Amino acid sequence: MIEIKECQLLITCCNQDGGLYIVSFKDGTHSSEKILNIECRGIAKYKDYFIVVSTNEILILNEKLDVIQTKKISEMLDLHGVAIYKDYAFIVETAKNSIGIYDLKKNIDRVDAIKLSPENHDTCHINDIFIQNDKAYISMFSYTNESSFLSKMSKNSNTEGVILEYSLLDNTTVRIMQNNLFQPHSLKIYKEELYYCTSAKFLVQKDEEIIFKGLGYLRGLDIKNEIMFIGQSESRHVDRLLKEQNNILFDCGIYIHNMFSKMSSFIHVPSREIYQILVI
Repeated sequence: MIEIKECQLLITCCNQDGGLYIVSFKDGTHSSEKILNIECRGIAKYKDYFIVVSTNEILILNEKLDVIQTKKISEMLDLHGVAIYKDYAFIVETAKNSIGIYDLKKNIDRVDAIKLSPENHDTCHINDIFIQNDKAYISMFSYTNESSFLSKMSKNSNTEGVILEYSLLDNTTVRIMQNNLFQPHSLKIYKEELYYCTSAKFLVQKDEEIIFKGLGYLRGLDIKNEIMFIGQSESRHVDRLLKEQNNILFDCGIYIHNMFSKMSSFIHVPSREIYQILVI
């Protein structure tokens, strides 16, 4: 295994066999434990707590990873990624092409939203958000209102994905940072540079530069001390992917990638799809 300093990861797994795992690294070995046995998607640190998002539920966990508060969402919003800004959780509402703003000091009530398309069905397939310095970085599969996400997929319109920069001070889109991406996910600003997964291409990119290529669908990303932790899920639509890939590793797990040496290790996670990774 690639040598890493003692640390722990929280890993959310979605869809079938979903859950929240903690993976601990110490003395050249690792161990894992399943904390929650529900489908989990976005995860973010908030003070001494963790915010975990499921399809229609928001959970607050304490530092011991006990669930201390739960918010059920009655409307099917298809929640995905989450980021924290001040005392608010900004949660991707994929079904509505919006980012819901939830007050963490007032019963996790929804108090506002960022609407990125006027449609109230999934046209953009927004999936993730990362916030830093009053700016939100938002990834989505498409930035048009012409048809639903599912109909676009059926037409194999695969390279319309974008990453937006959005000002939380001016409440406006600043720019499209990256476009023509094939299913972007998992945004991260590290040392003032944008990192993200181009999932269906099995890539991690830093701006336009390709810095890692995996052997399967990549989603979930965090970085600490020049070590990159990258999630890989069991790939869907394998027949389509094999038109561009000559080798697919049909395993769910985590790549541990040293950004200096460019050497990597892979550890298995007993699930099928990883959504997000958080170093704690």
